[in-house]
Amino acid sequence: MSAVLIIFNPASGQGRQAFVEQVAQSLRELSWDVSLYPTRCAGDATRFLQQYSGPLDVVAVAGGDGTLNEVVNGLSERNSDSYRLALIPTGTTNVLAMELGVQRQLQQIVDIITAGKETTVYPGRVNGRRFMLMAGIGYDAWVVDKVNLKLKKKVGKLAYVLSMLKELRRFGSKTYVLDVDGERHEANSVVITNGRYYGGSFVISRQAGLGKADTQVLMISGRNPLHFLLVLLGLPLGIMEKMPGIRSVSARKVIVHDKDQNAVPEPVQADGDSLATLPLTLEMESTALRVLVP
Repeated sequence: MSAVLIIFNPASGQGRQAFVEQVAQSLRELSWDVSLYPTRCAGDATRFLQQYSGPLDVVAVAGGDGTLNEVVNGLSERNSDSYRLALIPTGTTNVLAMELGVQRQLQQIVDIITAGKETTVYPGRVNGRRFMLMAGIGYDAWVVDKVNLKLKKKVGKLAYVLSMLKELRRFGSKTYVLDVDGERHEANSVVITNGRYYGGSFVISRQAGLGKADTQVLMISGRNPLHFLLVLLGLPLGIMEKMPGIRSVSARKVIVHDKDQNAVPEPVQADGDSLATLPLTLEMESTALRVLVP
């Protein structure tokens, strides 16, 4: 009998929990052994999986990119050939699900899990912690670090838009020094992405790819917030990498520190949450994870 462990956040809303339970019931009707684990607080999914001693076939993540980040970190010491990941997109942002064509549709999710079609996705590590999608330093990290979490629960992505507007005035106030596979660069803001999408449906990099063993480093230079606002307009148009002041290069290892060595440590966002501070060492893993897809 095939088995699936579903990790989900019950605080995400009754409707979303009911959807997860529908997925579980549909799988049980197909003779799958289904276990549900509701997370209790931030970091709980990681702690639970680190201590989990039972067999794993499919680990299904019901939530957003932050929940996925917790799960892959909980599995970081396991052999990636011993399990497969499945996505049940119920979070505020589900960038990986969008990249892979997974929608919040009951029958599609059940079919994905039961059919077993796989793709490979290479994770990276930020200061030793896994990330699946992206990391940011500067403006990108400020927005995530300052987002109002209570407001996020009420209005979703709009909370990020409001944080973006508030933090815009600070753009250009910091300079970061990067070592990108041994080559030195400077930038005023940095986004490092494994995938093509940002914040949902916006294409941030046409050179990136989840199946690649390297990541894409977007270095943004300039000190005028109004100029940066123009650069941001390239995001909905899918031409971010072509905007003036942007340099995009691929890399396996990136080291970043604040040019002002006496400054207060800057936040680093990874997969949409503030997970570290500078200095940053980012390395791509050499072994891909197995993810179920349509």
